[in-house]
Amino acid sequence: MISIRYSKNAEIDLENIYNLIVKDKKRAADNFINEIDRYLSLLETMPEMGKDCRKSGFNRDCRVLYYKNYTILYKIYSTHISIKRVLNSKQNYKGK
Repeated sequence: MISIRYSKNAEIDLENIYNLIVKDKKRAADNFINEIDRYLSLLETMPEMGKDCRKSGFNRDCRVLYYKNYTILYKIYSTHISIKRVLNSKQNYKGK
């Protein structure tokens, strides 16, 4: 089974999301991190479930998933899947 790894940028993204949510409710922040982790674990068995980034308007070689109000960019490698970014869907991020 292929493993999931988070890039430094994705870890920072998740930390920022957590810190924003935790200001209102710690339980909600904890639940969000657990939910997104469970969702991304689906990639272990279905690595191509996301769309090609270029078909979704991103100018990069990756795949994209949408979870609630978040856009998740990831790349499939032979040994693992790298989660590159976890962005609020309202952010304007189309770069590299």
